[in-house]
Amino acid sequence: MLVDSGKNLNSSHGGSLSSTLQEAGLNLVQQGLQSCIWHSGKFVLETGFRLQCQGREYLPEHQPYIIAANHASHLDGPAIIAAYGKPLTTIYSLAARDYFFDRPTKQWISGKLLNLIPCNRGSFFRDCLPICKEILTQNKTILIFPEGTRSATGELQAFKAGFGFLALKLGVPIVPAYIAGSYQALPKGQRFPRRCSINVTFGKLLGIESYPVGEGRASNRQLYQEIADDVRSAIVNLQEQRFCSLENLN
Repeated sequence: MLVDSGKNLNSSHGGSLSSTLQEAGLNLVQQGLQSCIWHSGKFVLETGFRLQCQGREYLPEHQPYIIAANHASHLDGPAIIAAYGKPLTTIYSLAARDYFFDRPTKQWISGKLLNLIPCNRGSFFRDCLPICKEILTQNKTILIFPEGTRSATGELQAFKAGFGFLALKLGVPIVPAYIAGSYQALPKGQRFPRRCSINVTFGKLLGIESYPVGEGRASNRQLYQEIADDVRSAIVNLQEQRFCSLENLN
């Protein structure tokens, strides 16, 4: 009986060890693939699309935060992540569940390799709130496109109140970002990109603590929309600054 028990115990430990080693091996493979994706993506954007970045000094070094950017192309996420300048493992992006997670293979690539967070359209971002909180407790960054979908014209659309809800509930500062050139390179509906210059501009940190709930506002939804509109205004300012700088160069 003692021998049998010993065998069972060793078998149990062996199985546990084997499972742990397998999981560690898969994690290493995942990290290796993510590193390849990040370096190759950054190389393509910098050489093929002449990616440039301003305002990286506004990105906090030792605290979690949200990056909020305009959205007109599938190149927007990669452009922000490349301009962000840190490994792919440190930044996550919200993405439409029905587009990026509709098939098992896409689900695995989107979730495991690209660090996309599935979000249901029209859910007011409530469904992804728990995982966003967990990510931010790890001192990581979350990229959000508050328009909710790509602009069909390249023009900045209205920001969803759900973004304000999520930002307020997460309680971390927001870095506004303006992306120029991605629409010209790969607009909505176009399958293959054109070689156009892409520029990312980060703006000054916006604090969320100045938005107390229920003080002189008709409803919390009004507050959520106010936060979204203020962030949109910050991105419009970045857009105007870029336009002025280009005019001065000419």
